[in-house]
Amino acid sequence: MSFNQFSQTLEELLIMEQFRNEYTEFPKGKLQKSESPDFILKLNPKTAIGIELTKLHGLTVRKEKTHYPRRINGYQPPELNRENIEFTITAKNEKIAIYQQKKLKQIWLLITADLDESPVSFNLSNKLENWIFYSEFQKIFLFELKNRKVFELNIQD
Repeated sequence: MSFNQFSQTLEELLIMEQFRNEYTEFPKGKLQKSESPDFILKLNPKTAIGIELTKLHGLTVRKEKTHYPRRINGYQPPELNRENIEFTITAKNEKIAIYQQKKLKQIWLLITADLDESPVSFNLSNKLENWIFYSEFQKIFLFELKNRKVFELNIQD
């Protein structure tokens, strides 16, 4: 494992622990690092939830390997808006068939964002409550890293 892979794995584990602590309805179970999806939460020997971790992406933003924003090489985190959330979800929807092969009870998508780094209106919670996104994920979350706020997005399949 290269240093970058190790660093990314460590970062993902840290984010999952933070999410687990902040999301009060996070089920009890054994959390295991995986690939496609990034984590498997074993609820019991026959039941598991897959959790895919990604960061908010936009059409004009380069993909970075880290979930925490960095101001390296002019990287600017994408603005939090409906289009960028949809873009991020659509990119992961393309992989849902791979995740479903693992026979998981549910598959969640966790989108990380550092909203302090981008212009966001004060009524973010109200906006998110009114937006509906289309996906086969059973749950989609937006996890604001700096303030550790969890927003569960409204989805339809």
